[in-house]
Amino acid sequence: MLATGARIGEILALRWEDLDLAAERPTLTICGTLVFIKGQGFFRQPWTKSDAGYRRVVLPRFAVGMLMARKLTAADNPHDAIFASRRGTWLSPNNVRRQWRQARTEADLDWVTPHTFRKTVATLIKEETDTRSAAAQLGHSSEEITDTYYIAKPVQAPDVSGILERLGSHPSTKDHHQDKTMHTDDKLGCRTT
Repeated sequence: MLATGARIGEILALRWEDLDLAAERPTLTICGTLVFIKGQGFFRQPWTKSDAGYRRVVLPRFAVGMLMARKLTAADNPHDAIFASRRGTWLSPNNVRRQWRQARTEADLDWVTPHTFRKTVATLIKEETDTRSAAAQLGHSSEEITDTYYIAKPVQAPDVSGILERLGSHPSTKDHHQDKTMHTDDKLGCRTT
């Protein structure tokens, strides 16, 4: 999830055939998602949440290494799933979330959810490139959705203290009119600090 920004259902729906690890720039095609049907369980839906969700992403080296190591130890399963259960079935996103909750509690990372990975990927891509690239990586058709819900906003405002310093300087006689305006604003409940 951290290597792609993909949704948990998209990651768990990945098949080995969706990978091209032999390419000069290894890729992963996100072309399905897991869905639950009452009485039938989980199955792989061969389309994504939206048209924009169908995408091919270039994998970072750490993901390529992890996937190659996994391929060496993965048991065959009828779905060709990269992340199959021990019985060879699709993994339940709820079970993965539950296991993640246990792991993060032990590591004192209670705040990290599968969705946190998605937001982290979007924020980093936006910081290094732009919102459009972040939206494409996440499979969003709208940059607005990515910007509003997935990109972390800076906690610290930009340093404009030099500009604001002018408000604290002592007025000269020519600045008497400006000083009057500030006192008027103060009467309206505004403060000069």
